[in-house]
Amino acid sequence: MKTAFKVINIILLVIYGLIAILAVIGIMGAGAATAGKTGGEAALGGVAILYLILALIPTVIAIFMVINGLKENYNMCFKLAAILMVLNIISFIASDNKGSAVFGLITSIAYCFVAKKLDDGAF
Repeated sequence: MKTAFKVINIILLVIYGLIAILAVIGIMGAGAATAGKTGGEAALGGVAILYLILALIPTVIAIFMVINGLKENYNMCFKLAAILMVLNIISFIASDNKGSAVFGLITSIAYCFVAKKLDDGAF
């Protein structure tokens, strides 16, 4: 079970790493697109940059969770997965993208369960 958990962690690390890279590219693109603009155009670029920075918060938490999973620190994995679960619930309530929030919630619950069982030594 530990090997399967490590494989899942590696896959998640690659996915979240790509998400982080794409968000940084988006931030740089929004900054470059609104450079030298004034008024509403600059404000729109600022809102886009703020949105991408806020979107990076769960990604950073997930990357930290995956790194702890690879280090076999299952207690910290459980805590970080619980934080992601709360963020997914908030995302489900606040956003129109219900499918992504439900998928994230299901994966967070599964990750929480497996991390807790590995921490307890059940597997």
